[in-house]
Amino acid sequence: MNCLLCQEGFQPVVTMGQLVFNRKQAKQLLCPRCLNCFARLKGTLCGGCGRQLVHRIPVEGTQLICPDCQFWQSQGYRLLGHRALYAYDGQLKEYMSRYKFMGDYRLGLVFQKEMRQMIRRLVKERQIDLVIPIPVSKKRLLQRGFNQVEPWLVRSAKAVLEVANHNKVDQSSLDRAKRLKTPQPFAIADNQAALVVGTKILVVDDIYTTGRTLYHAADCLYQAGARFVSSASLAR
Repeated sequence: MNCLLCQEGFQPVVTMGQLVFNRKQAKQLLCPRCLNCFARLKGTLCGGCGRQLVHRIPVEGTQLICPDCQFWQSQGYRLLGHRALYAYDGQLKEYMSRYKFMGDYRLGLVFQKEMRQMIRRLVKERQIDLVIPIPVSKKRLLQRGFNQVEPWLVRSAKAVLEVANHNKVDQSSLDRAKRLKTPQPFAIADNQAALVVGTKILVVDDIYTTGRTLYHAADCLYQAGARFVSSASLAR
C-alpha cells in the first residue's frame, strides 16, 4: 500500500491479533518513516499551554508558565492548562495540510486512538463534565465535508459551540499579531446553554498556535456559566 503522506509504497506490519480479529491498524495508513518524524511533546511543559520548554527545570511545587501564557494572564484570562500530543513542526504541518486543507478524511484515523486516550485521561484527572469540539463555519464544513476534530472525540462530546461570526477568517491565513486581534467568532448553539452552567469543560481543537481561538471559546463558555474550562489538541 502507499503512505498517505509521502505516497511511497510500504508493507504494513500485521499482528496476530489483527489477523484473528480482522482489525485494521489506523496508523498503518502512514509508512514507518513518516510516523517516526512526528515529534512527541515531552519533558518540561508550560503549565498554561503545554509548550515544550527546553533547558528549563521547574522548582518543586511550582509550575512553569511561558511568556505567551503570561500575556494571557495579563489580559485577565484564566489559563487553560492545555495539553497536546505533538509539536506543530514540518511533519505535522504536512499532515494537517493533507487532512485539514485537502480534506483527506482517512488521515483523521491516524491519531484517533491517541487523542481519545488523552481526552479520557484529562476527563478523569480534571473531573470534566463536558467535552466540546471547536466548531467550523458552515462555509468551511461545506468545503471540507467534515470537522477535523470529530474523529478524535469521545462519544459523550457535545456540539455546544457554533460559529456565529459568518465573516470569520481562517486563522491559518493570519500572522500572529492579526490572530490575536480577531473578534469573538463563537456563540452557544441553540438549546445548549443549560448544558454549560456550572460545569467543568474540556475544549478540543486540532492545533494550538497563539491560543486565540481557544481563549475565545473559553470566554464564551465562561460567560454562559461554565465553572472551569481547559483544552486539548493534537499539536502545539
